[in-house]
Amino acid sequence: MTDRPDRRFLRTEKLIKAAFISLLAEKSFADISISDIAERAEIGRGTFYKHYADKHALLSSFEERIRQDLEQKPYPKFMQNREDYVRKKILYRYQYFAEHIDMMRSLFGPNGDAAFQQRMRDFIWKDLYIEEDEVALVVRRDKIPPEYVSIINTTASFVFDVWLKKENPESPEEIVDIIVHMTGLAKYKILD
Repeated sequence: MTDRPDRRFLRTEKLIKAAFISLLAEKSFADISISDIAERAEIGRGTFYKHYADKHALLSSFEERIRQDLEQKPYPKFMQNREDYVRKKILYRYQYFAEHIDMMRSLFGPNGDAAFQQRMRDFIWKDLYIEEDEVALVVRRDKIPPEYVSIINTTASFVFDVWLKKENPESPEEIVDIIVHMTGLAKYKILD
């Protein structure tokens, strides 16, 4: 009996998030009101406020969820083969994106919040090829200015944008091959 309110709360939470995502596919984040969300979710405004302080808090909940989900890295940090490691990192991200494609398209689409998109791009792609703790080594060893080293990781963000816009995007496995072949950096050895 005590889990009943929790179920209702979780159900309402899902309705709010689904309403927000569907609205974001139709109009800009700036133009979406709490009334719009409540109406689409078929709840009262007061019910919305029991869950979130405002639409920014709702958007932050998506950011927190994506961060938590992607931080559960199912691959070891250090692997013998650098290419396998990079492939697994890309594959894990794209499997997640494909599983949540409608959410990702709305959040990262033209109606999404630009500040949110930039924070998430920085988080998602910052360590794709070169981990933060490896940048100093590459800079010192290869004499490449750090701002250029970081550009390597942002290339993947541009591929992500194109992939999201496609009506029938490549499978996670196919996009991994495309990215790895495009960059040629999977075989880049980070060794002293």
